[in-house]
Amino acid sequence: MYYKKFYEHAKESVSYFKGDADSKVGYDFYRNIFFGIVPILFFGFVLKSKLDTIKSSPELLLILGISWLVGGLIMVFIEWKKGTEHTDSSTHRQIGVKDSILIGIFQCFALIPGVSRSAATIITARALGVSKKDSAEFSFFLALPVLTLAGFYKLYKHRAILNEETIGILLFGSLISFFICYFIIRLFISFLRRRSFFSFGVYRIILGILVILYFYK
Repeated sequence: MYYKKFYEHAKESVSYFKGDADSKVGYDFYRNIFFGIVPILFFGFVLKSKLDTIKSSPELLLILGISWLVGGLIMVFIEWKKGTEHTDSSTHRQIGVKDSILIGIFQCFALIPGVSRSAATIITARALGVSKKDSAEFSFFLALPVLTLAGFYKLYKHRAILNEETIGILLFGSLISFFICYFIIRLFISFLRRRSFFSFGVYRIILGILVILYFYK
């Protein structure tokens, strides 16, 4: 389903640039994705060393607990504010360049351990007035290039150990990881399109509190 959108919008973009079509739908689609992934690629590269330090910090468990707690509170608040969505997605705000940039900026919080990338992007889009369906789909579309580029970066980073014996193992592991992440994100997005963030937010609040209490025990 989703790969067809990428393909169809790619054809529409080519037709638009060639002057064979007036529709900018395909162009807008890829433009929004581009502006949505630039922030996390930039900050992920610039803050790489600091992020590695956080991941090896003895306070990592506390950071995870706080991230889950704060994220859960935000989810519950957004769902409480928005209420149950009954209107058709066409009546909601469409994602534009400014929205994509803002969603991309908040996606950067996913660089912090314990922060959900999908939740960060969907919540931001929902707060901007985007429908639940469009928010979930845009979050998924942002995930694919981010995961792909992150995988290639990992391969480049560990290129020194690549040889005839290791390259096959690394490529296979990267491919498996990509597809696992792909299907998990799809399932998560599918769940959120049918359900609200409220129960998931409550779960994160409880988990966060328990982890923080365990850290300080």
